[in-house]
Amino acid sequence: MTTTRSTTASLALAAALALVPLGSAAAATGAAAPATQPVPEAAGTAPGTGPGAGTAATDRVVVKFRDGAAPEDSRDNVYAQAADRSGDAGLVETAATADGAQVVRTDGMLAGAELEALTTALEQDPAVEYAEPDLLATTAAVPNDPSYAALQWSLWDDPAGLGMPLAWDRATGAGQTIAIVDTGITSHPDLDANVLPGYDFVSTAPNGRDGDGWDPDPTDMGDHPDAVLCPNSPMPPNSTWHGTHTAGIAAADANNGLGISGVAPDAKILPVRAVGACSQGYITDVAAGVLWAAGAPVAGAAANPNPATVINLSLGVPGECPAVLQSAISEALNRGIPVVVAAGNQGTDAAQSAPANCAGVISVAATDVSGALAPYSNSGTVTLAAPGGDPYAQILSTGNAGAQGLGAPTYTERNGTSMAAPAVSGAVALLREVSPGLGVAGLRDALTSTARQAPGGCAAGCGAGIVDPVSALVAVQGGEPFTTAGGIGALHRKISATTGEPRSRELCALGGTPCFQEFANGWIVWNAGLGARWQQVLPAQWWAIPSAG
Repeated sequence: MTTTRSTTASLALAAALALVPLGSAAAATGAAAPATQPVPEAAGTAPGTGPGAGTAATDRVVVKFRDGAAPEDSRDNVYAQAADRSGDAGLVETAATADGAQVVRTDGMLAGAELEALTTALEQDPAVEYAEPDLLATTAAVPNDPSYAALQWSLWDDPAGLGMPLAWDRATGAGQTIAIVDTGITSHPDLDANVLPGYDFVSTAPNGRDGDGWDPDPTDMGDHPDAVLCPNSPMPPNSTWHGTHTAGIAAADANNGLGISGVAPDAKILPVRAVGACSQGYITDVAAGVLWAAGAPVAGAAANPNPATVINLSLGVPGECPAVLQSAISEALNRGIPVVVAAGNQGTDAAQSAPANCAGVISVAATDVSGALAPYSNSGTVTLAAPGGDPYAQILSTGNAGAQGLGAPTYTERNGTSMAAPAVSGAVALLREVSPGLGVAGLRDALTSTARQAPGGCAAGCGAGIVDPVSALVAVQGGEPFTTAGGIGALHRKISATTGEPRSRELCALGGTPCFQEFANGWIVWNAGLGARWQQVLPAQWWAIPSAG
C-alpha cells in the first residue's frame, strides 16, 4: 500500500492514502466513466425474517398441535394453562389456518418479552408442535433507483449489508443536514435536489484551482496531482471527485428512477470544500470547515444559515490529532453535532491516524462484501464499522466523468474507509429524524449498542461491530431490536440457558438461506433442510453454512 507524503501542515484525504489502480470505474447510468479512471482505496424468507419480524406487537398467535394430540375440547385446557404460566388473562381460538394450525387471540397487544413468554408457555405443552406470533407483514421500502437492486450490495438486507429497506420503513433522514467536509461537490442529477448552499475553505488559490481563497462556492475543481504542489505524487493522474462520491453514499436522492439511493435519501447535503489539488488541504482549513458546518462563527466567512445535524470527515493524516482540529470537533460536539470520521486505510491501528484518534468522534472502519474487515482498513481503536468495499466489490456512488477538470455527471465505484464513514453519517441522520432530541452521547450509544459482529471476522477489532441502522432505529423508538422468532426463536426458547440473550436481529442471505442470529454465547444458524442449530463460532464463510452441518 502506497501512502502519500504528508506534513503537519496539511491533511490528505483518506482516499489518497492508498491510491492504487483497481480497474475501471463503474458507470451504472448517465454518462460513461472513462475506461481508465482509477478506483482508489479511499479514506427469501426464513422463519423469523421479513419486514417487522421480531419487532412488532400483535394480539394473535398461531398454535400448531401435533396430529391427534389434542381434540378441540382439550385445546382450551392448553390455552388456559399457558395463560396462567405467561400471565396473559385469556386466550380465545378464533380460526384455523390452511395447514391446520389454530389462530388464537390474546387478551391484548403483546410484544417483546411478553410475547415470547406466551409462545414459550404454549410450547411447553407436549401436545403443541409450535407456537409463534401472527405478525402483520408490511412491504419493505425498496427504492426504484435502477442501480440499487443491481449493484448497491452495501445497502441490502443481508449479513454484509446495512439492511436499509427495513430502516427506510422507519426513517429516510427528512429534516436532517449532513455536512460533507471534503473536496467539494459537483452538479449531479442524483444529488442536486438535496444540496444546500455550501462554502469553500481552501485558502490558497493554487490548491483551490479557482483563482481565490475562501468563498461561497464549494464546487470541486478537481484534485488531480500538480507537478509543483506535489511532485512525484503517488496519486493517479485523474481527479477523484471524492466529495461527490461520499455525498452520494450519505444522501443521494431515492425513488427518482435514476442511479442510486443514499443511506438517508431525504436528508440535505451541506458541501464544505476543504481539500484541493493533490487531495490535500491545510488542517486549519479543515478545522474552519468543521466550525462553519456546525454553525459556529468563522472569521472571514459568511454565517452558515443551515447548520449540520451530523458532520462527515472522510479524510486523514498519520499522527496525533492536531489541536486546531480537535478544538473544532469539540465545538461541534458541544453544539450537539456528532462528527463521523473515516478510520484510515493504512491497515494499522486507527489510534495512529487523525481525525480517527480525535476525542469524541465516531470513527468508522470498513468491511467488505463478505462482512469481514477490509484488508486496507485501519481497525482496533475504532467506534464501529460499515461497508467500505474491496477491489472486487466496491461501493457505487455519484461521480464525475472529468479526467482532471469538470465533466459530465456519472457513477463510479470506489472502496475505502471514506466510503464507510458516510454510511454511518446517513444512519445518524435517520436516528435524528425519529429522535431529534437525542444528543451526541445518545446517538453513539444507539449505534454501538445495536451494532453486530462482522460475520466474516474482524480479529483486529471493529469496535462495537457493523452498524445496523434498523436495530438502532427500533431501539431509539423504545422497541426491542433483538427479539427472536421462527425456527431460530423456537430453538432459542429451548436452549436459552446455553445461548444467552440475543445480540443482533436475525439476518439472512439474499436467497433466504442461510440465516443466523448472534447471541451472548454464540450463534443460532438456520437453513432450509437442516433447520436451526447452535454454533459457538460462526464460520467466516457464512454463506457456506448449509454444508457446515
